Amino acid sequence: MAGNDKLECLKELQKALKVKFDLEKQVEMMPVNLKKEEASLKEANEKYLELTERFNTVTEEVKSLSIRYEDAFQTRTTYEKQMEFLNTQREYEALSKQLDEAKVQEQSLLKQRNSKSQELERLRGELDEQEKVCDEAKARVDEERAKVESSLDDVNRQLDEMNVKCEEIREGVIPDELYAKFANIVHKKNGEGIVPVHGQVCTGCDRVLPMQFVIDLRLKQEANEIEYCPYCSRIIWYEKLDDELEKNYIFEQLEPTKGEGKASQDEGSKGDSDSYDESMGEGFEDF
Repeated sequence: MAGNDKLECLKELQKALKVKFDLEKQVEMMPVNLKKEEASLKEANEKYLELTERFNTVTEEVKSLSIRYEDAFQTRTTYEKQMEFLNTQREYEALSKQLDEAKVQEQSLLKQRNSKSQELERLRGELDEQEKVCDEAKARVDEERAKVESSLDDVNRQLDEMNVKCEEIREGVIPDELYAKFANIVHKKNGEGIVPVHGQVCTGCDRVLPMQFVIDLRLKQEANEIEYCPYCSRIIWYEKLDDELEKNYIFEQLEPTKGEGKASQDEGSKGDSDSYDESMGEGFEDF
């Protein structure tokens, strides 16, 4: 690569990382519809279980009422047969009272049994309908899961390709620490981790940089070093514009002397030029 190898490499990396992060976002969003369908299936299954429990309860109630009704029926018929063998008025009156109570009890149990039987039939119909709802919900889940798995395989394949591409781009130029830092910036800055400076303006955050800072930036750039914007944390590089156009981005005049330029170069070579200076100002963001 000609010029600043690191900058050129970072520009290429930015393109690849943006694609990579877009793919990762797709992976994150893919299960959304599946989760919705799974939630619907869970809700349908829970309702089916509730109906099943109610159906079983009512079934037992119908059985119990049927037994009690049969007992009441037998009691009533027994009293009716005994009426034929009564000898006294007192016996007749006593048995008539018992017979009337037995008839009332029999009719009451019959109504209860019939009511519960009707409820049981209604629940049986609801269960059949809910079973269909569960089957349809499960079919949608299976279909959506198949789509996700198919798409996921394809996206993961693309992700593997982008990871390989990123490694190929940075090989021998961008160390691990800088790569991890830059990838974090690109991710948090919506795909813009390295931006040009026009005149004194960082095009990433539109903040005006001090003229001396811009001069030092240009010197570092020539020395194959990198610099960070003290305001938005992005890696920045100076991009020369047409003289007339660049005037719109210049807000102060400062020409470095030979001594100043040398001092700036010396200072840049002393420290780790790939690390940003956290003491540049309060406006420097964490990333």
